[in-house]
Amino acid sequence: MNDFPLNLLLGMIAGFSVSMPLGPAGLFCIQRTLSKGQRSGLVAGLGAATSDIIYALLAILSLSFINNFIENNKNLLFFISGLGLMIIGIAIYSTNPVKQLRQNRESKKFVEDYFTGFLMSITNPGCLFLIIGVFAFLGTTVDRSSGSFIISAILLGVFLGGSLWWFFLSTIISLFRKKIRLRQLWNINRFAGIALMVLGMVAGTKGLSGLLRTLIH
Repeated sequence: MNDFPLNLLLGMIAGFSVSMPLGPAGLFCIQRTLSKGQRSGLVAGLGAATSDIIYALLAILSLSFINNFIENNKNLLFFISGLGLMIIGIAIYSTNPVKQLRQNRESKKFVEDYFTGFLMSITNPGCLFLIIGVFAFLGTTVDRSSGSFIISAILLGVFLGGSLWWFFLSTIISLFRKKIRLRQLWNINRFAGIALMVLGMVAGTKGLSGLLRTLIH
Protein backbone atom coordinates (compact mmCIF):
# COMPACT_ATOMS: atom_id res chain seq x y z
CA MET A 1 0.00 0.00 0.00
CA ASN A 2 2.99 2.27 0.56
CA ASP A 3 3.74 1.97 -3.15
CA PHE A 4 0.48 3.71 -4.08
CA PRO A 5 1.82 7.33 -4.01
CA LEU A 6 4.93 6.38 -6.00
CA ASN A 7 2.98 4.54 -8.69
CA LEU A 8 0.42 7.34 -8.79
CA LEU A 9 3.26 9.81 -9.43
CA LEU A 10 4.84 7.57 -12.09
CA GLY A 11 1.45 7.25 -13.77
CA MET A 12 0.99 11.02 -13.75
CA ILE A 13 4.40 11.57 -15.32
CA ALA A 14 3.60 8.95 -17.96
CA GLY A 15 0.15 10.40 -18.71
CA PHE A 16 1.52 13.94 -18.97
CA SER A 17 4.39 12.84 -21.22
CA VAL A 18 2.23 10.75 -23.55
CA SER A 19 -0.26 13.60 -24.01
CA MET A 20 2.32 16.26 -24.88
CA PRO A 21 3.08 15.38 -28.53
CA LEU A 22 0.86 17.55 -30.74
CA GLY A 23 -1.08 14.92 -32.68
CA PRO A 24 -4.66 14.91 -33.96
CA ALA A 25 -6.12 15.05 -30.43
CA GLY A 26 -3.94 18.06 -29.63
CA LEU A 27 -5.01 19.89 -32.78
CA PHE A 28 -8.64 19.13 -31.98
CA CYS A 29 -8.23 20.41 -28.42
CA ILE A 30 -6.71 23.66 -29.70
CA GLN A 31 -9.42 24.12 -32.32
CA ARG A 32 -12.21 23.47 -29.82
CA THR A 33 -10.66 25.87 -27.30
CA LEU A 34 -10.38 28.66 -29.85
CA SER A 35 -13.81 28.19 -31.39
CA LYS A 36 -15.88 27.10 -28.39
CA GLY A 37 -13.98 27.98 -25.25
CA GLN A 38 -11.62 26.53 -22.66
CA ARG A 39 -14.09 24.02 -21.24
CA SER A 40 -14.79 22.43 -24.62
CA GLY A 41 -11.07 22.09 -25.30
CA LEU A 42 -10.52 20.55 -21.88
CA VAL A 43 -13.40 18.08 -22.34
CA ALA A 44 -11.96 17.02 -25.70
CA GLY A 45 -8.62 16.47 -23.98
CA LEU A 46 -10.27 14.42 -21.23
CA GLY A 47 -11.61 12.13 -23.94
CA ALA A 48 -8.05 11.58 -25.14
CA ALA A 49 -6.88 11.04 -21.55
CA THR A 50 -9.52 8.34 -21.14
CA SER A 51 -8.13 6.43 -24.11
CA ASP A 52 -4.69 6.63 -22.50
CA ILE A 53 -6.09 4.64 -19.55
CA ILE A 54 -7.05 1.83 -21.92
CA TYR A 55 -3.66 1.78 -23.61
CA ALA A 56 -1.88 1.96 -20.25
CA LEU A 57 -3.88 -1.02 -19.02
CA LEU A 58 -2.93 -2.99 -22.13
CA ALA A 59 0.71 -2.02 -21.62
CA ILE A 60 0.61 -3.17 -17.99
CA LEU A 61 -1.11 -6.45 -18.78
CA SER A 62 1.26 -7.01 -21.73
CA LEU A 63 -1.40 -8.90 -23.59
CA SER A 64 0.49 -10.50 -26.44
CA PHE A 65 -2.65 -11.10 -28.48
CA ILE A 66 -3.39 -7.34 -28.40
CA ASN A 67 0.08 -6.60 -29.74
CA ASN A 68 -0.38 -9.30 -32.38
CA PHE A 69 -3.81 -7.95 -33.32
CA ILE A 70 -2.44 -4.44 -33.80
CA GLU A 71 0.55 -5.74 -35.73
CA ASN A 72 -1.55 -8.00 -37.95
CA ASN A 73 -4.21 -5.36 -38.60
CA LYS A 74 -2.16 -2.18 -38.53
CA ASN A 75 -2.90 -1.41 -42.19
CA LEU A 76 -6.64 -1.65 -41.63
CA LEU A 77 -6.35 0.45 -38.46
CA PHE A 78 -4.33 3.10 -40.31
CA PHE A 79 -6.90 3.16 -43.11
CA ILE A 80 -9.90 3.48 -40.76
CA SER A 81 -8.27 6.12 -38.57
CA GLY A 82 -7.18 8.01 -41.70
CA LEU A 83 -10.75 8.14 -42.98
CA GLY A 84 -11.95 9.31 -39.59
CA LEU A 85 -9.37 12.09 -39.42
CA MET A 86 -10.26 13.28 -42.93
CA ILE A 87 -13.97 13.42 -42.06
CA ILE A 88 -13.29 15.38 -38.87
CA GLY A 89 -10.88 17.66 -40.74
CA ILE A 90 -13.49 18.43 -43.40
CA ALA A 91 -16.06 19.16 -40.70
CA ILE A 92 -13.71 21.55 -38.88
CA TYR A 93 -12.61 23.22 -42.13
CA SER A 94 -16.22 23.97 -43.06
CA THR A 95 -17.26 25.13 -39.57
CA ASN A 96 -18.36 28.74 -39.26
CA PRO A 97 -16.61 30.12 -36.14
CA VAL A 98 -18.71 33.29 -36.22
CA LYS A 99 -21.88 31.24 -35.87
CA GLN A 100 -20.33 29.25 -33.03
CA LEU A 101 -19.35 32.39 -31.16
CA ARG A 102 -22.92 33.70 -31.32
CA GLN A 103 -24.25 30.63 -29.54
CA ASN A 104 -23.95 29.61 -25.92
CA ARG A 105 -21.49 26.91 -26.87
CA GLU A 106 -19.80 26.11 -23.60
CA SER A 107 -22.99 24.57 -22.18
CA LYS A 108 -23.65 22.36 -25.20
CA LYS A 109 -22.24 19.32 -26.94
CA PHE A 110 -19.61 18.48 -24.34
CA VAL A 111 -20.43 14.81 -24.96
CA GLU A 112 -19.61 15.27 -28.65
CA ASP A 113 -16.30 16.97 -27.81
CA TYR A 114 -15.42 14.22 -25.32
CA PHE A 115 -16.11 11.29 -27.61
CA THR A 116 -14.43 12.93 -30.60
CA GLY A 117 -11.28 13.45 -28.52
CA PHE A 118 -11.53 9.86 -27.32
CA LEU A 119 -11.92 8.43 -30.83
CA MET A 120 -9.07 10.52 -32.24
CA SER A 121 -6.75 9.07 -29.62
CA ILE A 122 -8.00 5.48 -29.33
CA THR A 123 -7.76 4.94 -33.10
CA ASN A 124 -4.03 5.70 -32.96
CA PRO A 125 -2.33 2.39 -32.07
CA GLY A 126 0.98 4.20 -31.80
CA CYS A 127 -0.21 5.43 -28.38
CA LEU A 128 0.20 1.92 -27.00
CA PHE A 129 3.85 1.70 -28.01
CA LEU A 130 4.46 5.27 -26.80
CA ILE A 131 3.09 4.40 -23.36
CA ILE A 132 5.16 1.20 -23.27
CA GLY A 133 8.24 3.27 -24.11
CA VAL A 134 7.49 5.86 -21.41
CA PHE A 135 6.90 3.14 -18.81
CA ALA A 136 10.23 1.56 -19.74
CA PHE A 137 12.01 4.93 -19.52
CA LEU A 138 10.52 5.57 -16.06
CA GLY A 139 11.55 2.12 -14.92
CA THR A 140 8.00 1.10 -14.09
CA THR A 141 7.92 -2.54 -12.96
CA VAL A 142 4.15 -2.86 -12.61
CA ASP A 143 2.72 -5.85 -14.47
CA ARG A 144 -0.35 -8.08 -14.31
CA SER A 145 0.94 -9.71 -11.12
CA SER A 146 1.20 -6.41 -9.21
CA GLY A 147 -2.36 -6.49 -7.92
CA SER A 148 -5.38 -4.36 -8.67
CA PHE A 149 -4.47 -1.72 -6.04
CA ILE A 150 -1.12 -0.84 -7.61
CA ILE A 151 -2.45 -1.12 -11.16
CA SER A 152 -5.28 1.25 -10.23
CA ALA A 153 -2.69 3.74 -8.92
CA ILE A 154 -0.88 3.72 -12.26
CA LEU A 155 -4.08 4.06 -14.29
CA LEU A 156 -5.41 6.87 -12.11
CA GLY A 157 -2.07 8.61 -12.42
CA VAL A 158 -2.10 8.29 -16.21
CA PHE A 159 -5.54 9.91 -16.38
CA LEU A 160 -4.63 12.68 -13.92
CA GLY A 161 -1.35 13.41 -15.70
CA GLY A 162 -3.04 13.54 -19.10
CA SER A 163 -5.84 15.71 -17.70
CA LEU A 164 -3.26 18.09 -16.23
CA TRP A 165 -1.66 18.51 -19.66
CA TRP A 166 -4.99 19.14 -21.38
CA PHE A 167 -5.96 21.66 -18.70
CA PHE A 168 -2.64 23.43 -19.18
CA LEU A 169 -2.92 23.44 -22.99
CA SER A 170 -6.56 24.56 -23.12
CA THR A 171 -5.89 27.30 -20.54
CA ILE A 172 -2.90 28.69 -22.43
CA ILE A 173 -4.76 28.63 -25.75
CA SER A 174 -7.79 30.22 -24.10
CA LEU A 175 -5.66 33.18 -23.00
CA PHE A 176 -4.67 33.81 -26.63
CA ARG A 177 -8.28 33.31 -27.74
CA LYS A 178 -9.27 36.73 -26.41
CA LYS A 179 -6.73 38.38 -28.70
CA ILE A 180 -7.81 36.54 -31.84
CA ARG A 181 -10.18 38.20 -34.28
CA LEU A 182 -12.98 36.49 -36.17
CA ARG A 183 -11.05 36.46 -39.44
CA GLN A 184 -8.15 34.77 -37.68
CA LEU A 185 -10.56 32.17 -36.29
CA TRP A 186 -11.58 31.35 -39.86
CA ASN A 187 -7.93 30.83 -40.78
CA ILE A 188 -7.26 28.73 -37.66
CA ASN A 189 -10.27 26.53 -38.41
CA ARG A 190 -9.04 26.05 -41.95
CA PHE A 191 -5.49 25.32 -40.83
CA ALA A 192 -6.64 22.79 -38.22
CA GLY A 193 -8.99 21.20 -40.72
CA ILE A 194 -6.33 20.96 -43.43
CA ALA A 195 -3.77 19.60 -40.94
CA LEU A 196 -6.16 16.86 -39.83
CA MET A 197 -7.07 16.05 -43.44
CA VAL A 198 -3.39 15.76 -44.35
CA LEU A 199 -2.71 13.51 -41.34
CA GLY A 200 -5.73 11.45 -42.35
CA MET A 201 -4.58 11.20 -45.96
CA VAL A 202 -1.11 10.08 -44.90
CA ALA A 203 -2.47 7.45 -42.49
CA GLY A 204 -5.18 6.32 -44.92
CA THR A 205 -2.76 6.08 -47.84
CA LYS A 206 -0.27 4.13 -45.74
CA GLY A 207 -2.99 1.73 -44.63
CA LEU A 208 -4.48 1.35 -48.10
CA SER A 209 -1.10 0.68 -49.74
CA GLY A 210 -0.39 -1.94 -47.09
CA LEU A 211 -3.74 -3.61 -47.65
CA LEU A 212 -3.19 -3.64 -51.41
CA ARG A 213 0.27 -5.16 -51.00
CA THR A 214 -1.23 -7.87 -48.80
CA LEU A 215 -3.90 -8.65 -51.38
CA ILE A 216 -1.39 -8.76 -54.23
CA HIS A 217 0.97 -11.07 -52.37
